[in-house]
Amino acid sequence: MKHSAITAKLMELLGYKTLYPPQAKALEAGVEEGHSIVVATPTASGKTFIGLIAIANRLSSDGGRAFYTTPLRSVAMEKYREFKVLESMGYSVGISIGDFSEGRVRGDAVVTTYEKLDSILRNEPEIAKSITVIVIDEIHYVGDVERGPTLESLISRILSLARRPQLVGLSATVPNAIEIAEWLGAKLVVDTWRPVPLHEGVYWGGVIKYSDGRERSVKTVSGLADVDLAIDCSSEGGQTLVFSQSRRRVVQLALRALKFADKLNFDLGIARETSERLLDSGGPRALREELSQLVARGVAYHHAGLSSEQRRLIEDAFRNRGLAVIYATPTLAAGVNLPARRVVVDEYTRFEEGVWKPISVAEYKQLAGRAGRPGLDPYGEAVIVAKPGDTVEELLEYYILGEVERVESKLRGLRGLRHMILGLVASGFTETIDGVSEVLSKTLYAFQSSSLDLRSMAERAVKDLVSWGLLEDTGGGYRATLLGYEVSKNYVDPESVPRARVYLSKLRELDELELLTLVSMMPDMTTLPVTRREEDGLINRILDLKPKLVDVIDWSNPREVRGVKVALILYDWVEEAPEDDIARRYNVGPGDVAVLVDNASWIASSLSRILPHLGAPEWVSERLRVLEGRIEHGVKQELLPLVAIPRIGRVRARRLYQAGYRTLHDLMLADPEKLLRIQGIGPSIVKTIMEFLGRSWEPTGDVGKERGRGLEKFME
Repeated sequence: MKHSAITAKLMELLGYKTLYPPQAKALEAGVEEGHSIVVATPTASGKTFIGLIAIANRLSSDGGRAFYTTPLRSVAMEKYREFKVLESMGYSVGISIGDFSEGRVRGDAVVTTYEKLDSILRNEPEIAKSITVIVIDEIHYVGDVERGPTLESLISRILSLARRPQLVGLSATVPNAIEIAEWLGAKLVVDTWRPVPLHEGVYWGGVIKYSDGRERSVKTVSGLADVDLAIDCSSEGGQTLVFSQSRRRVVQLALRALKFADKLNFDLGIARETSERLLDSGGPRALREELSQLVARGVAYHHAGLSSEQRRLIEDAFRNRGLAVIYATPTLAAGVNLPARRVVVDEYTRFEEGVWKPISVAEYKQLAGRAGRPGLDPYGEAVIVAKPGDTVEELLEYYILGEVERVESKLRGLRGLRHMILGLVASGFTETIDGVSEVLSKTLYAFQSSSLDLRSMAERAVKDLVSWGLLEDTGGGYRATLLGYEVSKNYVDPESVPRARVYLSKLRELDELELLTLVSMMPDMTTLPVTRREEDGLINRILDLKPKLVDVIDWSNPREVRGVKVALILYDWVEEAPEDDIARRYNVGPGDVAVLVDNASWIASSLSRILPHLGAPEWVSERLRVLEGRIEHGVKQELLPLVAIPRIGRVRARRLYQAGYRTLHDLMLADPEKLLRIQGIGPSIVKTIMEFLGRSWEPTGDVGKERGRGLEKFME
């Protein structure tokens, strides 16, 4: 098929000989010419390349800027690496996934998350005029309860631009793709083709029954469904992903499978190398040792409680065939691209709101989409393990042969509307109720609900924003107050303002624990579950640390109790408690702590700018700015100058401090050879310190040779 010279160049750079059928259909739909399209095709069918085609052709013909936006940071990082190919065509590639108040975005083509792109358009509204193409990855997230309202408001803003850019929506699971395409004013590209055929079935009693009527007997080795299915797949050279709904379950299954690891086939050399590197990774020692033991035998688990480094090591080992099976929570399927020959769905129910509920068909299809490694597997398999009380036929009918749920707008509540409207007014996009109503008319919510009173909805949201002091009535419209501008700029939920007022009226000293409590009670703060037994422990801990704080908390409010847990985790973190102690005390992993740290440092920074507008004295903002740095690095205040040095984390900084090197000036005068005597400070670290301070130093002779990187990190 004919394609442009730009597309031909992309194909050459990426080693494409021919286009996949969905890609050819996208060209027929005019993606090269700037037509907006929605692509609804299976996982691994080449959707990312369609996005690249759109970006490269638009930049070539119209210039301007291109954005590729995704739901997750991990996906954004993966796409950023893929999109570096555009640099060979003369275009700069940028990524913007950090703090919402970070500097100006750079790059002809920029990879972002939904929230970050929304923030960019608020803080740099002039950028909207230069955008020629926006690619929306996983556009079905518009129906997600958490991310959907942000994505929908972002898209409706784009649809309201006077000069509308080309829109390319990508998804593997959009049953009402026609409706989504109509909403976007786009052409629809639908195809069932995938590079590896997918066979779906249900396992029960040693037999897989496929949707096409075929059956396969699986040899019973362990009597455990997940283990026998993994051994069966491994015996034919395949790898397995086993999905369960809880972290506890995936860890239990992985440890259980270890007893039968001698039946698995994998690259022992890669497994051992990864095992050693996991021992050297950060986080609690008990977790590292458990993972290391598993991986050495070809088994691993994968969930959000692991550090990003640990997850990456496991993913790379799997790609290089150093693992036979990974037990994972569904976050793996929503994140990086990690296919396997066989996907086993161990659990198809989830405990929510006090009851067990079946997962959606869409979620099952997302998991099943990971089956089949292009170029490596002759086919992919997705197998559901039936539970007692469910028949094979029922599961086949409901999940495999059933229809995926329709994608529906989640922009129903006032929370999403307030956030959206404040951004529109503060960025100067509109200042009237009519203008706001016009943007609302471009939402999927309005498209799917023709009887809505959009003006009434807008008025209710604006009334709240005015009462909270974020907007003011100008007579003919509305404008953002200084407080409103600050809230919009920092991208925090407008409800943060009344909530902050409530806690400021209750908290008296605003020391570090009280400020961490304030941060943890904000609506944007991530929380963690709390059991009844844990709640008693939290109360006792507060009584030990700050008894007056017990009366500030509404212990009948589950959200506030979860906030207390977060505040105490952060308190131990900034007081330099060992990660092993934090993990044991609060039942969290390094990944959990990393998410809390990332979120809390952003909120602390935002509050430091917002609270002066609420009448708080400047010293409160100053404490929050210091606390932001402490949260980011997990240190007491005296270590902040030291952790500014690359590769000097909380542990090395404390050791330097205890050895008498308490300031950068102390290190400027330090003898490098003496620094080598400090535990965990090897030649490469000393060299980094010297370079940071503008000093040159090279190790002489055999200095430090016996202390390699692995030992240094292990000692830390």
